[in-house]
Amino acid sequence: MKLVHALVLASLTVSGSAFALGDPAAGERKAATCVSCHGSASFSGMFPLVQLAGRDADKLATKTNKYRSGKLFSPLMNMSVMALSDQDVEDIAAYYQKLGKPFLAMPGIRGDEDITAAK
Repeated sequence: MKLVHALVLASLTVSGSAFALGDPAAGERKAATCVSCHGSASFSGMFPLVQLAGRDADKLATKTNKYRSGKLFSPLMNMSVMALSDQDVEDIAAYYQKLGKPFLAMPGIRGDEDITAAK
């Protein structure tokens, strides 16, 4: 019986952490305005240094929520994310994580060193 519980818990942990709580397909639709700066599977974005493809969904959601709350300041980002719901943020983060790797690789540039694991 303990083995069954352990296997169920392990499967839930693995499946639940794949893309946080977001839906990558919904996130792709919702990220239409994000793509111009942050890129997509086939476009590096206007600013390749801020590509989001392959970024950890939890970290990406955390940073996006810091912009939403005003804890981080960037006029363009604050304005762009203020109308997003919590689910929108999770979906978009899941989409970018699912992309896997940036369209245009920029070695050593990640930009998320300041993100802690806590939301």
